[in-house]
Amino acid sequence: MLTLERPAPRTRRRPVAQTSTDRELLLRSQNGDQESFRRLVEMYTPRVYGLVRNLVRSQTEAEDVTQEVFFKVYRKLDTFREDSAFYTWLYRVAVNAATDWLKKKRQDRAIQLDDFGAMSLADDADGPDQNVRTKDLRKEVRMAMGELPEKFRTILVLRELEGLQYEEISAVLQISKGTVESRIFRARAKLKIELERRRLGA
Repeated sequence: MLTLERPAPRTRRRPVAQTSTDRELLLRSQNGDQESFRRLVEMYTPRVYGLVRNLVRSQTEAEDVTQEVFFKVYRKLDTFREDSAFYTWLYRVAVNAATDWLKKKRQDRAIQLDDFGAMSLADDADGPDQNVRTKDLRKEVRMAMGELPEKFRTILVLRELEGLQYEEISAVLQISKGTVESRIFRARAKLKIELERRRLGA
């Protein structure tokens, strides 16, 4: 059983940079070194768990999906080629696993909004009144994002929460950079509409 550590809430992440250590561990893992693969799992579990949790919106399910991700990675290690960064390939496996999980759970799609990751919408400001307004705005955005279609929620998570560049999102989702740009534009537009709908209905 993999041991999963829940990361603390964070603002937009910085993209992962593949290091020589990653490459060494990966090569050893591909040659059957169990200890090297265990170290890779330890290194990447917080990032994968954070990504998956933002997609499936449940701590328990995120833990299950994260374990499934690394089982799949282990089984597919020999298929990885260095034409892309390891973390890009890993993110692709994670997004696909989360998407498959959501499809299976679609009949029970009770949205657990409190489990959705926090988005950084503004710099922290001095004063309790501003902090309250910022928290309220983040709550509104979490709820609105939870209502978006899966493909738009996924691309916003990758861009706004994980901090991936357009080229990296293109590699993860296996779509063109132009499609990434247009989908992010449409996702932000839909998010704005959903926020306005909620405010008008309040």
